[in-house]
Amino acid sequence: MSVNDFVEKEYGVGLRKRLERIATGGASNEKGNKYESFFAVSKICSAISMSLETSNFDNYSVSTQETAFVDDICFEVFDIKEKNNYQAKNSAGAASKWTKDIEERCGYQQNIDVKYHKQNTSNNILLVSSRQRQKKNTILIPVGMRHYSSCEYFPYHKSSSMLIQAHAPLREDLEMICGVSNLSTLDSAFKVLQGVWATEDSSVKRTVGDMISTAKAMSHPDIFNGLSPLKEVPLWLTQKCATFNECYAHVQSGTIRVSFKGFDVTLINPPDVISGDFEQKLLAAETVDAFVQLLTNLTSQSLNQA
Repeated sequence: MSVNDFVEKEYGVGLRKRLERIATGGASNEKGNKYESFFAVSKICSAISMSLETSNFDNYSVSTQETAFVDDICFEVFDIKEKNNYQAKNSAGAASKWTKDIEERCGYQQNIDVKYHKQNTSNNILLVSSRQRQKKNTILIPVGMRHYSSCEYFPYHKSSSMLIQAHAPLREDLEMICGVSNLSTLDSAFKVLQGVWATEDSSVKRTVGDMISTAKAMSHPDIFNGLSPLKEVPLWLTQKCATFNECYAHVQSGTIRVSFKGFDVTLINPPDVISGDFEQKLLAAETVDAFVQLLTNLTSQSLNQA
């Protein structure tokens, strides 16, 4: 039995037609909305960061335009059978207001998720880009619906870099995923994930594990260092650090870092064995400043070769 068939059996042919009209309207703008796309990628990042210790990325799925009454973004957690449905409204005006229509749609969707999709939990969320609207909407939601319906705030920004700078939860997730705090690297990772999201067929549900695997394969060099297997500090780097007081190399969040009196330098995929030319430059670096500059140049070369 399809979702449409279930709705017709549960509510009648009239509501089935309403559901079909919702699906038709959403398909015409599928993944074309920047606000929805940025939010979807932020949910992917959130799922990845939550799974870094276990690597259980396949426990989560982010999809769009499902046959649903609340259909813009769907975020599922499989092990606890939780389905989170988002209706996105990038507006501070009437379009983002909690209405009787969205109220009914949340009620229908909760019933579908529990009875048809066999979920333990169904959360139906009106997503808005205005904090003020979010507060007003929360008051408008009937008390009896608040255990499965809510309104959340997610900011809108014209570019991904602006969003990352302004939205701390996303920035922190990306820092964990990449193992660095450099904005350029974080933005690059976000754009790779957005590329995977935007080019996938939404009719095929894929796990976050599928998406991060594709993203890592597309990233050259691999900037998703927080997901990398455990690394070891190359011997040449350990030996050179030992020539300076309070200078040492270590692995943190999947990346190799050199620390000196509270200052850190992150290395992107440093070689295990260095060339003769680089070895000569390393020997010539007799101060910490010269050594740090050499490491910075090495990382820049690695990024430029991507």
